[in-house]
Amino acid sequence: VNVLFWKWVLMRRLAAVDIITTHTNVDLDALASMVAAQKLYPGATLVFSGMLSKNVEEFMALHKDAFNIKKGISEIPMEQVSRVVLVDTQKLSRLGKIASLLNKPGVEVHIYDHHPRSEGDIRGDFEQIDMVGATTTILVEKIMERNLPVNPLEATLLALGIYEDTGSLLFTSTTPRDA
Repeated sequence: VNVLFWKWVLMRRLAAVDIITTHTNVDLDALASMVAAQKLYPGATLVFSGMLSKNVEEFMALHKDAFNIKKGISEIPMEQVSRVVLVDTQKLSRLGKIASLLNKPGVEVHIYDHHPRSEGDIRGDFEQIDMVGATTTILVEKIMERNLPVNPLEATLLALGIYEDTGSLLFTSTTPRDA
């Protein structure tokens, strides 16, 4: 019986799917955060939860082949999702159809965000919520801590994410960490 149990555990883990997603109306900070999070969760699938902002549409039109991003929940095997990594949001109402995954038993939730907590926000099994100008900042720090490689296009996108959400580093929410 013990051997069968461990075979079941192994097969479940092999079939498990981790996804990284963000809020609907994806902006550059959200897109950059998704790409940065994939460095921390290699093998995770990037999934858009809804519409894209104009800036993201233009960026993706130029670089659609550089990033393998699913266009929605219909492109992933929902029954195999074991972990959802949320970036740049904690709001259930901003996740579209992906929100249904958060109530599934056995689905782990990790959250990286720079927005202050409010009542009704999603609670994660792991959370890093820091008051900085962009969620990308938090994830770039983790990439730097782990000395993970970043190619020039990824570095450009990460800078664009921080640049957009901090108003070119001029918004009052910008911190020295963002710079």
